[in-house]
Amino acid sequence: MIKAAVFDIDHTILKKQSSERIFIKYLRQKGIVTTRDIVRFIFTFLTKLISLNGIHVKNNKSYLKGKDVKVLEAEAAKCFQKEIIPYISTEALKEMQKKKESGYIIVLLSGTLDVLVKQFKEYCKADVAIGTNLERVDGQLTGELKSTHAYGRGKAKLLEDLALKMEIDLKNSYAYADHFSDIKFLSMVGNPVAVNAHLGLRLYAKMNGWSVADF
Repeated sequence: MIKAAVFDIDHTILKKQSSERIFIKYLRQKGIVTTRDIVRFIFTFLTKLISLNGIHVKNNKSYLKGKDVKVLEAEAAKCFQKEIIPYISTEALKEMQKKKESGYIIVLLSGTLDVLVKQFKEYCKADVAIGTNLERVDGQLTGELKSTHAYGRGKAKLLEDLALKMEIDLKNSYAYADHFSDIKFLSMVGNPVAVNAHLGLRLYAKMNGWSVADF
């Protein structure tokens, strides 16, 4: 079996930032995401809130409905180079390299958009990268998710599936994340690390003897 070092992205590899929020701001400035798209996003959220159907705002990608896939991928690459790379932690990159030299495969597992996760994979020289898989139909985005969202229990399920597929020894693997919602995900490995942790996760980590780090 192989060993893995599994890294969250936002607020873990990326210092105090959400890559999707940076990208939305970039797309707004370029005129690709319009006021109409933002109104649709808010309407979708309120509709699901009233119906109690999938109310979590992180699942709502309706602001991307109808966007050309190739255009979005190209803009993701430009945004990554210009706006996102400056926030990537050098300490996180050092930790990845250290783990890789020790025989671990590097896995990125994040709820951020798959077009951004692709950029992170190349930049960080990761072996595997899993993000929010956006549904594509006839070259356009539908604003819906195609698979499990890598957040909370969803992130833990994706790690479980990956471990079975690649025969990863989770007991001898590492996981790095920042948020209280990552506890189930972090608990799956033998070496959980709370990175740049919110207060709730930091307290939980200390109570359970987990490592705590700041990148």
